[in-house]
Amino acid sequence: MHLAFFSDQHPATLGGLQVSLGVQRQHLEQRGHSVTVCAPKSKRTPSSGYARPGDVTVGAIQVGEHSVSLAGTRFDDAIDLAFADKPPVDCVHIQGDVWGAWNGYRFAARHDLPIVHTMHTNIEVGLPAIFPFPRTAFWLLYAAQQRFLHSSRIRNIADYTRAFADRADVIIAPSKHFAERLHGYGIEDEIHVLPTGVDDGLVRTVRGFPRPQRSRPLLLWPGRVSQEKRIGDFFEAFSRAGVEADIHVYGAGSDLANARRRSAELGIDRYVTFFGTVSHQRVLRAMRDADAVVQSSVGYETQGLTVYEAVSVGTPVILRDSNIALDLPAGLRHTAAEGSIDSFAAAIRQFVLNAFRDGPRPEPSEKFMQSNLTARAEELYRRAQIIHGKRRAASPSRSEQYAA
Repeated sequence: MHLAFFSDQHPATLGGLQVSLGVQRQHLEQRGHSVTVCAPKSKRTPSSGYARPGDVTVGAIQVGEHSVSLAGTRFDDAIDLAFADKPPVDCVHIQGDVWGAWNGYRFAARHDLPIVHTMHTNIEVGLPAIFPFPRTAFWLLYAAQQRFLHSSRIRNIADYTRAFADRADVIIAPSKHFAERLHGYGIEDEIHVLPTGVDDGLVRTVRGFPRPQRSRPLLLWPGRVSQEKRIGDFFEAFSRAGVEADIHVYGAGSDLANARRRSAELGIDRYVTFFGTVSHQRVLRAMRDADAVVQSSVGYETQGLTVYEAVSVGTPVILRDSNIALDLPAGLRHTAAEGSIDSFAAAIRQFVLNAFRDGPRPEPSEKFMQSNLTARAEELYRRAQIIHGKRRAASPSRSEQYAA
């Protein structure tokens, strides 16, 4: 099967979605499939291992850490030309929620292909985190949706989301709580929960490394250092917790300078080490070594890739967002009672004070192994083909739907 992944972000840039695309592609290739990613061009491609020379890239502008693109006939022609020398596509898997989705839906309609759509992004929270004037950004987003997908009037995020869902053959959410949110937008079709997976081979290798002995606990914060990830809130909570632990930060981003300054202002910089951007394998090894992995965002994440990786290598997690905790094994999660910084501080304090008293850690989780999730994805691709065939038989082809 030849699958076309359409993404909002280039696969070689930093982020959980990009890691997800790379791991999914690797495991699909191991099962004999081929995957071509169509995504915006990017000036920043630090994770080259997740890209391929044959990937299709479209014009984009750089807005901070993100590539911003559009759709339309110019993009249609460029995408069709790039796919022309590749094997025929069997299924379009849209793994984006804005320009990647617009281009993917238009491509599928032109070529009469089944569509699987993984809705990754909490746009209500994510868009204001990226753009300085969110009301204007939402207005432009809705107008673009109407133009590029020929949708009826888009007035709010529920209309926007349903415009995709009405066209998709299969809808996927990466977590239970995000599936519930999507149903709350009025999506009545079945939503399949399929979380982002972790690379089996890499995780099993990392599990084999022994953990070092240390005199005080080590807390690890991994990810893109941006405002919506709220690393400053983590530092504030740690300061209020009044405990001693080492803090290792892996990652970079637009909020890094503020994070460094905040750790100094709080007087905890003697505990904090910033490692910057490192390889995925090194981050996993650091997770294995740590006593806990911390996730400080609240209300933003649609899933928890970093904490999925942590529990997969057998490391407990400290969570501020109780929604993320729903998908994690009980024995490996330590969750704040609610989303306030004081509650987060209490969870950190309790964990640190008991870090060396609780005996052996629970066994690593097998729940997020990508090999198991890829087998489920194959079933959903076949399901999409069947549903698309029934739709085709029931109504004329919509291949000319997005001609403008």
